[in-house]
Amino acid sequence: MRNFATIEALRGWMAWWVVVTHALQLMGAGQGPADMIPRPVLRLLMSGDTGVMVFIIISGFVITHLLIGKRESYPTYLLRRFLRLAPIYFFCLLVALLVMRLTWLAYGENPLPLNHGMRIARFAAEQENFLTHLLLHLTLLHSVVPDTILPFASTALLPPAWSLSLEWQFYLIAPLLIAVALRSGRAAFWLAMVLVAIRFGLHQSGLCWQYDGFFFLAGDLFLIGILSRVAVERIHTGGAATGYLLLAGVLLLQVDIKAALIWFLFFVLTLREGGFLRLRAGLADRMHRLLALNPVMRALGRWSYSTYLIHIPLFSVLVGAYVGQVGAGNVSQMAVAGILMLCLPLLVLISALLYRFIETPPVRLGKALIVRRRLGGLTMPEIQPDLNSPERIDFLR
Repeated sequence: MRNFATIEALRGWMAWWVVVTHALQLMGAGQGPADMIPRPVLRLLMSGDTGVMVFIIISGFVITHLLIGKRESYPTYLLRRFLRLAPIYFFCLLVALLVMRLTWLAYGENPLPLNHGMRIARFAAEQENFLTHLLLHLTLLHSVVPDTILPFASTALLPPAWSLSLEWQFYLIAPLLIAVALRSGRAAFWLAMVLVAIRFGLHQSGLCWQYDGFFFLAGDLFLIGILSRVAVERIHTGGAATGYLLLAGVLLLQVDIKAALIWFLFFVLTLREGGFLRLRAGLADRMHRLLALNPVMRALGRWSYSTYLIHIPLFSVLVGAYVGQVGAGNVSQMAVAGILMLCLPLLVLISALLYRFIETPPVRLGKALIVRRRLGGLTMPEIQPDLNSPERIDFLR
């Protein structure tokens, strides 16, 4: 059993893309002294939403692998997923609640952040319906609620966590979706058509979400990852994978072109790493090592959940403290930029610590509980690797 370093590294790249985007937004990049960044480069760096799209595709791929490669009951599967996602989410939510005053200073009183009016409106909505937002966040289903019903339902309190709510929604129904996709190529096609039709219908419904945090607004992205993993399984077992790959390709045409190209590149490298695709050595080797097959990117990938969730509270603490010290009228864009640059190595350290002490222990606890139940004779089977397939990849996160 071995990890797919390519997928793990991709998560690291995407998490840090989001971090850079949010840092640039906070310092008001594109205006004032920071206007020196070339516009094409700035547009690319500030398109972190693309990174979130790729994260969603990765989730479909990874969960499909887990369900294909292991036999377990639905409660066992859901327990493992909850223990993987919820502890770091609730920890970072608590931190965000504790530093709300500093968040207001960093994003509200500070005149630099882009979309400043939206941020002030979001803070007002948080204060007006604080208990409602908090209760929704505690269910991990806050992104289901449209903004037309509760303004900023998905991005209140801890803005990046809208995608964690989306991922949890996917976990709840992933076994059904994957079972349909595995049934046949025709079943996968009709599943794709249903998901696309529902997404179109929601966009025409008059309901609005700030981000696509409701599962059926992003179901086709998850399906791209599902189809990609099913195709790998077909290739591995000598079956026909062309239909699944074509369907995934058609769905990719509907998403952001950058997300499509990134997933295509890393999926090809994933096939190469697994020995399913032969590419000429030389340039391919150097590219693969640079993008994925190195310990730095693998580490950043392992820590990506923590990085993704804690960076806004960290920015809030340091930039908010600065704004509170000098006053909103004396804020310097270059000073904020310098603070954010100092945040980045600190963020790496904090992410590593959170991964070790907040993320990892609950996952180990879940494994121990499941083994204990199995040994106690309960009908909740422990996950077993397929010993007849040594090439299988373990995506336990």
